[in-house]
Amino acid sequence: MTGVRHGGTDRLATRAAALDLEGASIMVGAAALVVGIIASAPFFWGRSLPIAGPGSCSQFAALAAGGIGVAAYVVGRLWHRTSLTAFGGHPDRPAGEQPAARSATGTAVFDTTVIALAHGITATLGWLVLGAILADGFADATVYALSASVLVGVATGLTGYAVFLSAARIDLMRLSSLLAVFAAVGLVAAMLSAPDPHWWQLHLSALGMSNSVSSLTFNITLIVAGLMMAAIARYATDLTGVDPAVRPARLRVRVCLILIGLLLAGVGLFPLDVSQILHNVSAVGMLVAFTLLVFWVRRALPDAPRSFLVLGYVLFAVIVVAAVFFVTGYYVLTATELIAGVVVFAWLTVFLRVSGAAARG
Repeated sequence: MTGVRHGGTDRLATRAAALDLEGASIMVGAAALVVGIIASAPFFWGRSLPIAGPGSCSQFAALAAGGIGVAAYVVGRLWHRTSLTAFGGHPDRPAGEQPAARSATGTAVFDTTVIALAHGITATLGWLVLGAILADGFADATVYALSASVLVGVATGLTGYAVFLSAARIDLMRLSSLLAVFAAVGLVAAMLSAPDPHWWQLHLSALGMSNSVSSLTFNITLIVAGLMMAAIARYATDLTGVDPAVRPARLRVRVCLILIGLLLAGVGLFPLDVSQILHNVSAVGMLVAFTLLVFWVRRALPDAPRSFLVLGYVLFAVIVVAAVFFVTGYYVLTATELIAGVVVFAWLTVFLRVSGAAARG
């Protein structure tokens, strides 16, 4: 009977903590909505604005949502905590039952900063893409000042609410989804804004070669995604309580993840028109590190399901086949790069989820 009563008390405490978090998220969203309306009103007063493009409603909303996203993430990480840490804490526990907070190390602050930027940039690009889609659906339509301010407020409010929740409950499972969404939204935004609609006839890296918003979007997406991968490598290869026989393999996987992240950032830092050598070395090195990772992960995660290991071998084979098709002239370089990029990100996303599931066990 005591055990049943204790279990019921735990469920009530968890339910109360979850409702408390939802209430806080609503308050953050409401505050962000008010900030968005107040900040946009002076800029929109007496004007009719286009839906998308320079000086548009969606452009202002995207920039405001990006700033709100970064701030909301930091606030969310501090929720029920006494220090700024990238992970840790239990959002489903009452404040009095939280474990003692660790001091914020330089690495933890760096990790938090990178992930906060990823949330902010994802919000910015997401609203820009939505604005472009709506502009195509409502051709030549304009938005009155009051309506535009309200729309900006809605965008910032939704962003603040969603990012605060994400920050308060962040873990490897959610980070895997964020990484995939961030990369996809960034790539789509770069494609939609490319000044040359036939960029794909060259190669994927052509998106990062022009002096345009598209190029900036593409390169920043690669840089931040790479830094994210390097930042979360420690958490995806946690050594706490690991069998000493597994530790060397886990460390090798960590090194590979960090290398993939840094080399991906290098692809964005060194576009082809800046340094062809560094760009190609970064791209090829990333594929080499991915190959090692696929074949080393078995020893690093001995509890991983067999289907995950098979998936890695199959995706590696897909990259090899795509490379053969390119060499024989059946595929253009863009198709080969897209296939390789999608395969690497897909596997990394699944790896983070499997690692997160193993950590929970």
